[in-house]
Amino acid sequence: MQLREVQGPPRPLLEQQITPLPYPVAALGDILGPAVERMAEVIGVPCAMAAQSVLATAALASQAHANVHLDGRIYPLSLYLLTVACSGDRKSAVDHIALQAVRDWERQQWIAYGEQLKAHRVAMSLTAKSPTSKKSAQPALDAQPEPVQPRLLTAEPTIEGLVKSLCHGLPSMGLFSDEGGQFLGGSTMSKDNMIKAITHLSTLWDGSPIDRSRAMAGESLRAYDRRLSMHLMLQPRLADRLLQDADIKDQGILGRCLISWPERLVGQRLYRAIDLTRDPKVHLYQQRITALMQKPWSRHKDGDLNPVTLELSPRAREAWIAIHDTIECESGEFGELVNVQAAAGKAAANVLRMAGVMAVVEESTALEEMHIQRASKLMDYYLAEIQRLTEQEPLNKLRAEANCLLRWLIKKNWPTFRLRDLTRNGPRFARKSTRHTFELLLQLVAHNWLNNAGDIFEVRHVPPH
Repeated sequence: MQLREVQGPPRPLLEQQITPLPYPVAALGDILGPAVERMAEVIGVPCAMAAQSVLATAALASQAHANVHLDGRIYPLSLYLLTVACSGDRKSAVDHIALQAVRDWERQQWIAYGEQLKAHRVAMSLTAKSPTSKKSAQPALDAQPEPVQPRLLTAEPTIEGLVKSLCHGLPSMGLFSDEGGQFLGGSTMSKDNMIKAITHLSTLWDGSPIDRSRAMAGESLRAYDRRLSMHLMLQPRLADRLLQDADIKDQGILGRCLISWPERLVGQRLYRAIDLTRDPKVHLYQQRITALMQKPWSRHKDGDLNPVTLELSPRAREAWIAIHDTIECESGEFGELVNVQAAAGKAAANVLRMAGVMAVVEESTALEEMHIQRASKLMDYYLAEIQRLTEQEPLNKLRAEANCLLRWLIKKNWPTFRLRDLTRNGPRFARKSTRHTFELLLQLVAHNWLNNAGDIFEVRHVPPH
């Protein structure tokens, strides 16, 4: 049987996908940057994924200690980060290393809390049993408040629970989860609760006071100078829904987030026999995070945080104003950032926040020009990433699998084959069923990549350009 040759040149199966920019690791500085490189290299994750975990951890460790002040405006050091990765991409492994010093500190606090709670209950019991009257004993009981639970990290809270923890527990917290769907996909982000949750998260990012009025006694809340940093790692399907949801877009929460969707490294991650806990670059990073966690928080008499002030040097101020004005001009009708105005509108603030985090980590008492320039390089990456994710066409799964099958046929040197050869010995994704295999082949024939006669197929020779 003679093969029927298709007419015309092969047509692309996929719209040209924009590849992400390489993460500017050097801009993280001499403490965070080398740790990111070593984590990425040894664990086998993209530098962008390791950078997200390290930057989020640095923000969590720094946010209670300082604010950036500029022209009467206060910029907290809290950061919101979203990282998109599939199951098996080792997001848990890199997050575990990045947060190790934080988790160690929190564990020590819980041990101390248990001892304090036990002593408190003994003291309360002795006071209550004292021979004095109940009326005279009550002031003594009131003067011995119960110790505060040291809940620093939380993974899947309700938004009400998170707000209560910030008001009645530690005034600085981190919403961190390597399975962000547990929070975003749960009841907190259901349609009924979504707007309320997003409003609270936006308010906390801004550093605004917590103000909740309720009719029920004890349910009203008022608190100042609370800090929350967030790092959620999301599955691609949930990330797609998040990026396309009109209600979420309208609320502006994504504009506050630093988003990264790195390319996968599956198939390239050969084992590295290296103990990262003994690596000098990672050890230096862990030492610095530990020092920040152990450094006492400055607080007002009522328990609210009292962060120190980070001012900009004259050259840093000049550099930041130039960056701010450039971003603003590019956000106009014909500017490069017109399609990502929500992110662009918060970009200059995020530059100050990231610069402040790096300054605190590096034990600087002011923001220097180098901090601003390095933070600007990081922001360039995040703006390019949000442009890439919102502007490119959604991936057609069937054509993506057909494209993968074509590359497999070429790599395995199958110039001519039958349908049954593919259903028996082809790649697993292409032999889910005979019907699915045939649909993939139809895509390749329709796009002029295969000649066929009945169930015989031939890969077309495509001369190099």
